[in-house]
Amino acid sequence: MKNTSISIRMDSDLKERTENILEQFGLNMTTVVNMLFHQIVREQAIPLSLTLKSKGYAMDELNSAKADRMAGYAGRTAESVAEDMERIIAEAGHGATKL
Repeated sequence: MKNTSISIRMDSDLKERTENILEQFGLNMTTVVNMLFHQIVREQAIPLSLTLKSKGYAMDELNSAKADRMAGYAGRTAESVAEDMERIIAEAGHGATKL
């Protein structure tokens, strides 16, 4: 497999806020973009849910995640999530595809 690089432009504040959230999951932007692209290929769809939920919804979710961390939940690595995804796919009889 040959790797390639892509470049995107985004607001620097958005980038920083995104990186801060991803860090809490033990992820980085490259990993998340690769996960997104794998899902697009696998599902033949763009996995986005567009909604008009209240602005406070995201903050509620972040506060809940923060409370979990303060209670001792350390989160999971991207590798651990990918391994579980591969196992679940294999168990479903679709054959494991390396992410």
